[in-house]
Amino acid sequence: MKRLISSLEKALHILSSFDFNNQVFSAQAISDRLNIPLSTTYRYLETLKERGFLLRNPVTKNYELGFMLFRLGNIVSSRMKLTETIFPHMKSLSSLSDETVLLTVISGLEVVCIERIETQRLIKLTLERGSSLPLHAGASSKILLAFQEDSFVDSMLKKTVLTKFTDNTITDPDLLKKDLKKIRKGGFSFSDQEVDLGAIAIGAPIFDHKGKVVAGLTVAGPRERINSMKKGRLIQLVKENAKRASYDLGYREPR
Repeated sequence: MKRLISSLEKALHILSSFDFNNQVFSAQAISDRLNIPLSTTYRYLETLKERGFLLRNPVTKNYELGFMLFRLGNIVSSRMKLTETIFPHMKSLSSLSDETVLLTVISGLEVVCIERIETQRLIKLTLERGSSLPLHAGASSKILLAFQEDSFVDSMLKKTVLTKFTDNTITDPDLLKKDLKKIRKGGFSFSDQEVDLGAIAIGAPIFDHKGKVVAGLTVAGPRERINSMKKGRLIQLVKENAKRASYDLGYREPR
């Protein structure tokens, strides 16, 4: 394992050597720069080339960054643009609700929080910016899972153990599917202490121009603050702001 980590670190050091002022390197230059034997350097370079992270000029034999990094960069860029587009609606929701607002996306078989807006009335939540949760637990997760294809949900249930965070976490696959169906029908998700004790959350889906769910907009607050009257108002606010964000992403509801 240590050898594997060491090799990974060296490969990352090689990639990190490239910048705007150093866009091309020979194998010897990288070997000297990182103090790695030339024969070892060639092994790393060839592996990175085979994976598309580097390109080798057939004439000069020098190396430059490959298109795999361009593809990965586009993924990061698209998420940054997604956040920029949705952020004004997060601020609106935060101002109108006076509660914490989260923006989540699917990453593999988890959801990741890519943005979060706090209010003066703080609440302790597991889902911080950059952290992740399983797809079955909490409003910010279930709102994304509910709008996936049935095949995706079935695959997730086969590969994932439905972890129990609290007594309210749904860990029965049939009950989860029933809840997802309810979410799709109502257009919002609701969780009462499914991940964090004392916290209630409400989420709504954000669609892109293709009609695909690309993010979940969620508001969360303490149970004692979100009574039955405020719950109805929050559901309305979350759905309205998610709808406006979807519109800005090019989504138009079918007629």
